[in-house]
Amino acid sequence: MKLFRRSRLILLVLSLPACERAKPPAAKDSVRVPAVAVESASVVAPVIAWDSSAGPVLLIATDTPTRAFVLVPDSAKTSAGLAGIPHPASVTLFGRNGSVQTAELPEVTDSGACFMATLSAAPPPRSWNVGFIGGVVSPVALDSIVSLPRSDSLALTTNMIRLASALPNDSAGRFNGLPFVVRALWRFKVPQGPEVVIGTLARQINQEATPLQERTFLVAERSATDSTLTTAYSERSYGDEETVENREVLGAVVLGGRNAALILSRDFGDETAYSLVERGDDGRWHARWKSPRRRC
Repeated sequence: MKLFRRSRLILLVLSLPACERAKPPAAKDSVRVPAVAVESASVVAPVIAWDSSAGPVLLIATDTPTRAFVLVPDSAKTSAGLAGIPHPASVTLFGRNGSVQTAELPEVTDSGACFMATLSAAPPPRSWNVGFIGGVVSPVALDSIVSLPRSDSLALTTNMIRLASALPNDSAGRFNGLPFVVRALWRFKVPQGPEVVIGTLARQINQEATPLQERTFLVAERSATDSTLTTAYSERSYGDEETVENREVLGAVVLGGRNAALILSRDFGDETAYSLVERGDDGRWHARWKSPRRRC
């Protein structure tokens, strides 16, 4: 079962002539390019262990609110991680809008490729995105661009395209000068910290047989004393349209009462992975944890 599908909603298309002056040459032949991912930040930190503040497992919603995909962060210790979960376990479910629900997880079953669980509550759980067992986790409400006034959404879109245009392009320069499509845009406020804007953007080269895409995931910050958005973290992927890595923000949380974090799904076409991108004590964002790819 594939848990998340690529969004078809295109929110806004803007090109920035000042930043992207050169027009790319027309593609004469269709070329298959392997997907490539590039991660950057002001200071790139290595991927380290799962944050124990988030509890022993991560729950991801499936296509129904009463079913959950159960991820043990340390895949090498899956059996031990599942054995440590009480039966039944009390779980907390967060929506992307900051909503909170509680439910019980009676047991975890092995479907062969993924660990699944059926949740019970009265009334039954409503729509949610991510869930936790124990831990010190509080939800953060994400505001979508579609809920913002038009002037705010236009300003944010323009600024995020400006920042995306300044990121390094692929080594062949195939996407230089192409306009960005903003696929999703979210914002939230870090407690006692800056405003954070999260964007997913795309550019495409239309070839006859195999369209090539560039996908950009971008985290920007704006302090209370400076209205300028600056890049805090980014990831960029290139490849065939059907297999290039596509990232979706499932939720934002505060871990341990201090660090903001994003839970992402990472869609590769026929496989899905998940990751935790965290704002550390030093104020810098980094990829804290990534799961293996799975087919569910």
